[in-house]
Amino acid sequence: MHDSLFLRTAAICVSTLTFSTAQASADAATASSTPWYSTAWQHAKDTWREGDIEAYVPFWSYHLPFAYSAEKRSEYVEYPAGFGLGKGRYNKSGNWEGMYAMGFRDSHGEASFMVGYGWVPTWNIGKSEVKAGIGLTGFLMSRKDYFGGIPFPGVLPVASIGYKNLSAQAAYIPGGQGYGNVLFMWGKWTFK
Repeated sequence: MHDSLFLRTAAICVSTLTFSTAQASADAATASSTPWYSTAWQHAKDTWREGDIEAYVPFWSYHLPFAYSAEKRSEYVEYPAGFGLGKGRYNKSGNWEGMYAMGFRDSHGEASFMVGYGWVPTWNIGKSEVKAGIGLTGFLMSRKDYFGGIPFPGVLPVASIGYKNLSAQAAYIPGGQGYGNVLFMWGKWTFK
């Protein structure tokens, strides 16, 4: 039951992403006539079946100085102390896809939880095993200071750089003066 709930939640998150997930393969013609939600569901199922277990450790919330005074920044929690688990894989196109659940401290030190699905096109740097990429994550998040803790959906840009099983990833939370404009960073270890 938990597996099914996790897969359905991941599929909902994937469906919020606004990118095309059609694969450059022999069945591309068939995929182009498949409804987006069927493609999203298939990607979630494939990631669940084929993906490796991944551990996530949030390590820094950086409030960009142009949006906050030094005094205000000193009030925020920079080390989000948390943990997460997920499943991820590199698909046929070489792009990373993963589903995850993570808990951590928000900028006010309160517990925050999220479950989501990420898609990050990646490229090898030269002939090395270093991979870098930029993509998106769609998620459901629960924070005490938003909607009284009721989960809400979101989509954020994500950047990643990794070597073999270890990656550093960051999401950018856009905003204005005194809100948002935060880089949320975490490490990811893939168990192979």
